Amino acid sequence: MKRRPAHLAPDACKDARPRAPRLEVVLATRNAGKVRELAPLVAAAGFIPLTLDDLEVAESPEEDTIEAFDTFEENALAKARWFSARGGGRPVLADDSGLAVDALGGAPGVRSRRWAWVAGLSGASLDAANNERLIAELAGGANRRARYVCVAAIAWSGGEVSARGECAGAIAPAPRGAGGFGYDPYFVSDELGATFAEASVAAKQGVSHRGRAVRAAIQLLRASFGHGQ
Repeated sequence: MKRRPAHLAPDACKDARPRAPRLEVVLATRNAGKVRELAPLVAAAGFIPLTLDDLEVAESPEEDTIEAFDTFEENALAKARWFSARGGGRPVLADDSGLAVDALGGAPGVRSRRWAWVAGLSGASLDAANNERLIAELAGGANRRARYVCVAAIAWSGGEVSARGECAGAIAPAPRGAGGFGYDPYFVSDELGATFAEASVAAKQGVSHRGRAVRAAIQLLRASFGHGQ
């Protein structure tokens, strides 16, 4: 039986074995807030997150027409497939998410991003317009229950996976906190007892719709590529 050289400890021999390269995952969003949330989730799973800017994927007017469907699932998969064709063969992670308010029959739902669409508005200005409409629509009503919904989809040349995540809460009458984006200053999480804008990034990711959906989708990706748990 061949003996291990005395100067090599078992751990040293294990470390000397070649390791599989870390898989790169493209984040299919131009929303800086989403990038700040998605990148740590992807990195924590052992993958390398890449942005569209990293890959120098030029912004196209066609991107505004991708999410034209009536469900979060269809929109997330459509976005993942579209950017997958431009991602150099890497897995592409996309999500579609939104706020579903009970008293509004589930609105704004898949229209959450541009619910109060005004030509020329984007970023924080569009968020403010959306939130202004939200509070106006709920004025005088007693039922302020709501939930955040997200579907995360990952597409690559050999397949695709998707997963859904939700979190329950209520709409505050006034904004609270300076973090997050979108409807976060008004969404009070049942589990945190605070708005997502008041919560730390780590606390929000632990219970958020996006955190749950992305973690589940990444597990499906790991299984597809044989990365185990």
